[in-house]
Amino acid sequence: MSLDSAIAIAWDVLKMVVIPIKHQFGYVISSKSYAQDLQNEVRKLAYEAETVHNTVEEARNNLRNVPSLAAEWQVSTEKALMEARDLLGDFEKASKTCCYGTLPDPSCRYQFSRKAKQKIKGIQRLAQECSWFKEISFGRPAPGNVAASALARKEGKDIDQSTTTTAFASSASTSMKLKDDGIVKSRELIMQKIMAALSDNNTSVVGIHGMGGVGKSTLLADAERRIRKEKSFDWVAKADVSENQDIKRIQAEIAHLLDLDIKDVEYVNSRAERLRTRLEKEEREKKKVLIILDNLWKGLDLKSVGIPCGHDNKVIGCKLLLTSRFRDVLRREMGCDRDFCLEELKDEEAKRLFERTVGDKVHDDPFKSLVDEALHKCAGLPFLIIAMANIFKDADFYEWQDVLRQIELSTNKGISGRINKMLQLSYDHFKGDDGEEVKSLLRLCVVYGVSKPSLENLVRYGVGMRLFREDGSMKEVRNRLRSLIQILKASSLLLKDDKDADGFKIHDLVRGFVASVASRDDPLLVLKNNDKSVTVFPKDKLKSCTAVCFPYVDMKELPGELDCPKMQIFLLFTNNESLKVPDSYFNSMRKLMVLHLSQVCLTCSPSPFQFLENLHTLCLDGCSLEDVAMIGRLKGLYILSFVNSKIQQLPKEIGQLVELRLLDLSHCSRLKIIEPGVLGSLMKLEELYMENSFDRWNAVEQSPQTNAKLIELNNLKNLCTLHVSILDPSALPEDLNVKKLTKYKIKIGDVQRWQSHEGSSTLELKLDPTNDILQKECIQTLLGKTDDLFLDGLDRIEQSICSFSQEGFQKLKHLQVENSPSIPFVLQSPSHTDFTMLESLLLKNLINLEKICNNSISSKSFSALKVLRVESCGKMEVLFPLSLLKELPRLEEIQASKCPLMREIVEVDDCGIVELRTLHKLELRNLSNINNFFTVRNAPSSSTSKDQVDTQVAFFSGQQVSIPSLESLTIAGLPNLNDIW
Repeated sequence: MSLDSAIAIAWDVLKMVVIPIKHQFGYVISSKSYAQDLQNEVRKLAYEAETVHNTVEEARNNLRNVPSLAAEWQVSTEKALMEARDLLGDFEKASKTCCYGTLPDPSCRYQFSRKAKQKIKGIQRLAQECSWFKEISFGRPAPGNVAASALARKEGKDIDQSTTTTAFASSASTSMKLKDDGIVKSRELIMQKIMAALSDNNTSVVGIHGMGGVGKSTLLADAERRIRKEKSFDWVAKADVSENQDIKRIQAEIAHLLDLDIKDVEYVNSRAERLRTRLEKEEREKKKVLIILDNLWKGLDLKSVGIPCGHDNKVIGCKLLLTSRFRDVLRREMGCDRDFCLEELKDEEAKRLFERTVGDKVHDDPFKSLVDEALHKCAGLPFLIIAMANIFKDADFYEWQDVLRQIELSTNKGISGRINKMLQLSYDHFKGDDGEEVKSLLRLCVVYGVSKPSLENLVRYGVGMRLFREDGSMKEVRNRLRSLIQILKASSLLLKDDKDADGFKIHDLVRGFVASVASRDDPLLVLKNNDKSVTVFPKDKLKSCTAVCFPYVDMKELPGELDCPKMQIFLLFTNNESLKVPDSYFNSMRKLMVLHLSQVCLTCSPSPFQFLENLHTLCLDGCSLEDVAMIGRLKGLYILSFVNSKIQQLPKEIGQLVELRLLDLSHCSRLKIIEPGVLGSLMKLEELYMENSFDRWNAVEQSPQTNAKLIELNNLKNLCTLHVSILDPSALPEDLNVKKLTKYKIKIGDVQRWQSHEGSSTLELKLDPTNDILQKECIQTLLGKTDDLFLDGLDRIEQSICSFSQEGFQKLKHLQVENSPSIPFVLQSPSHTDFTMLESLLLKNLINLEKICNNSISSKSFSALKVLRVESCGKMEVLFPLSLLKELPRLEEIQASKCPLMREIVEVDDCGIVELRTLHKLELRNLSNINNFFTVRNAPSSSTSKDQVDTQVAFFSGQQVSIPSLESLTIAGLPNLNDIW
């Protein structure tokens, strides 16, 4: 064998031994390189996996079939990536364990490199397979996909979340941000309520309503941001509905945010079916979907859009968040479960927003003098505050003055024009006959000339103007008027009155708009104190004017001649009793339908009303009339009011007003004579008001007759409202028909009552022992339907108060009894009467009253009682036993005074706890015998010796008396009281 052959053989042997050793050793020395390569491959595959995920999701979102191979690839990829990341993590930890990371662990690195090499090959194979699915489609995460959007943002990707909004909504949302702490804190509370409502499983539709420019769209945008941040829904889609509903555009906006491609679908019905199928799929997969519909002007047919709903347009399977100017749209047409009124900014919030926008000049002279006026004209609307502030920040003082004047005149220039355009949209929303009725009422509110119109006067004006059906009753008119007011409130053209639940207000902006813009074809004129005289107005304007109001204008005299041939409403309110109406003042106003004069003097010759043949409503409140008989010529009158006037007699000529529906003689203290037969002639009369007025009724048998008799009222078959005083009980006929009365306030006898309740049916009796009117049929009928009852002088009833009513007190809410010495109990058991609706019980000077109840009562009696007051009841020792107290779950107020024998308020049978959970007010005065709030019946009488005084328990024992809601405590004239608590 030659040397070369030996060397070749030796080299081959060496390669077979050394190279494998070198290769294996390479796993150890190249472990970091393997780790880097594996990380790179993981990053590439993760990107491809996200791409495939988006592709698959887009296909699924558009209801396309996804190959099963893609799903299998996704599972394999997810497993491979997890294993690779775990391997890299284990390697990193192991590298730090050998000599604190300063020396490599050969065994660990060798094992890692071998595994990493295999993982790299597997990952590369999966990456190659990925190219098979790229032909399906490709898309970013849908803007409405909350989870995907959040993930993309976290990884630094830009997600397009653009939504379509109207120009108005955009301007509103740029004008104010909720994150501006200290400016719009009032918005935060309503935001919390909205979020809570959306999270409620029992709520599917949530709405926000409010006046245009109040910030609904801004609030909605902030709600959307919070929902996305909190990930409370899987999908959030939004569409602007607007006044003219474009169903295809609404579908497109929702579909875009759901990543649903419907661009190739032409017909609305087909697009709706595609959208409905997608939303039903999300419901089956337990995904939570919120659809935001902004700027609804009328109900949106959800079915036509493709939103799953029932036959009543109630959404199914997802939730809706809506905004509208009109509350009724949300409630009646969209089935809102919860709706929230977004009101104007509070004064301080509005001021801070205005000042921050304008800058420091608002504190400088002369600008600061106009800030309050500017804010008042903005009405707390962020849209107007920002718009005005942006004008003012670079304007001179004279420009400020001009802008405010343009708003006052309600011109269509500048910001005033923007205000009118905003209000015009709301005003034009009312269409058809019903819409015209709403507009007419709003106009009537403006004609009234004050910010808080009287509901009662609006009823009377509306009847006079024939705004309602001519064959409708006064009750129907009142109901209709209240319904229309609710519609105007719901549209924010009228504002609610925080001090009066049934009241309302009208803002100066709305009044100015209606007076100048909405009434162009039907002009009206409302004068103010700074208007010198009606004569300064152009004659052509006066000739076309249909309504005028002088709302307490300071005038010394009226002009002698007014040429107003189209005038229909004339209102004059003044406190100047010397102001005289010239005889010819109304001669040109032959179309006049409503005339209301207050505190003026009317002459009789010639009659100032002689040409007013179309007059239907005449109110002469507080006026001085020389001749009432002249009014009898106005045969077309429906409404006649003499409230507070100085008339002394109602002459027979008034009986000629056979069309009269309402006659108001309230507070006519000088009225002593109503000629016989006058009231009985008013056959169509429905409402008669004579409170604190005429009370000298002739008795039935009196002859000759010198005055009106109550029996005349039986002729009035339509009479349903009666306010009347009857000084002599003998004038009350046995057969007076009161069954048809639904509202009444009847006083019989010399009633002295300082405070009454605002009930619909009040009966006040000052009883005379010589005339037992309680037994009369008409009184028994009234007792059965009265809600407010005052009794003074019960003397011959020796059982209980409940015993004198044959029909019981089914509707009684307030009971006040005074000066009745024969009454031992209020309620005697057993009894056919339960005071189930009684809210207040006032007992005064009942010298023989022993207890409220003589025995145990049913759980229904006194269950609604809130107020109990007892005064000067000499025999009463205990206000009530614990058994009665337990039947008073709503008791809020207790007053006890001048009861010399009263020893405790509550008497208990055992040592249990006395609980008054709802009691807010407790007043105890001049109770000379009382020691404790309660005592235990049958307990040994406590000694009052000097040795035991120091150990006497406090008046209220903290462990035995619980009054958690107490707000007011008054204790005076209790000589035995040592400690209160």
